[in-house]
Amino acid sequence: MNTPLDQRQRLLRMERLLAGLLRYGALVACVWIALGMALSLLAGVAPPSGRLVATSDRCLVIGVVSLVALPVIRVGLTAAIFCHERDYRFAAIAGAVLCIIALGFVLGTLDSHLIVP
Repeated sequence: MNTPLDQRQRLLRMERLLAGLLRYGALVACVWIALGMALSLLAGVAPPSGRLVATSDRCLVIGVVSLVALPVIRVGLTAAIFCHERDYRFAAIAGAVLCIIALGFVLGTLDSHLIVP
């Protein structure tokens, strides 16, 4: 039988895991963005090179996409943790949130003329 102490230990472990994901994920995304900005500055100082500009743009895009994707990854990880803990009610809620996010992404990428008001 689970004691309140065991439940508290599991909750703290889950919180540490999710906090680490957000902390280190944001740090990695910021490093990508800083690298892209540095390369962009270098492209302005150095002789014109399309390759350097393209690389800086790619680094910036990786950083921004990483920052945007972090909350979605967190919801997916939360759903997986709840499934592992056999807490199916909260796993279903997290799964529903993922479905809503996916629906928003799909509807956001469709052309506006396909959506009937």
